[in-house]
Amino acid sequence: MRQEEGIIIKKASHGRAWVETVRTSACEGCASKGSCHASGKSMEVCAINDAGADIGDRVLVSIGTGTLIKMSLLAYIFPVFALMAGAAAGNTLGPGHGINPSLAAGIGGFGALAVSFVIIRLFEGKIAQGETYTPRITRILPGAPLA
Repeated sequence: MRQEEGIIIKKASHGRAWVETVRTSACEGCASKGSCHASGKSMEVCAINDAGADIGDRVLVSIGTGTLIKMSLLAYIFPVFALMAGAAAGNTLGPGHGINPSLAAGIGGFGALAVSFVIIRLFEGKIAQGETYTPRITRILPGAPLA
């Protein structure tokens, strides 16, 4: 389970809260980063407030390892497979339509890559609305807020 410390900065609807955390390298590949608002070293993420934390509380935000792996596969592996499949399809189908196989492979590959990004963007909205792939505030931490 991946865990980060943060501070509740505002409450949201449906038992959620916005948490400001320090941005880590794991954030770069996260498909859920669309539900985050990152700027510089800090970022804001909307998480399910299971702990009942209030504004100003220092909290622990968690996301399951399986969820992180699934999101990484969606963000990294799916576009690569789409690129390869599009290139293979273009290479195979291009000559039958009088197109140079290399040109057709390039067009097919980059076309499929673009479509994969559109598909990821569509899933991103559904992921952010659901609870399965949403980070959770699991605990209120004692002590002073993070600097």
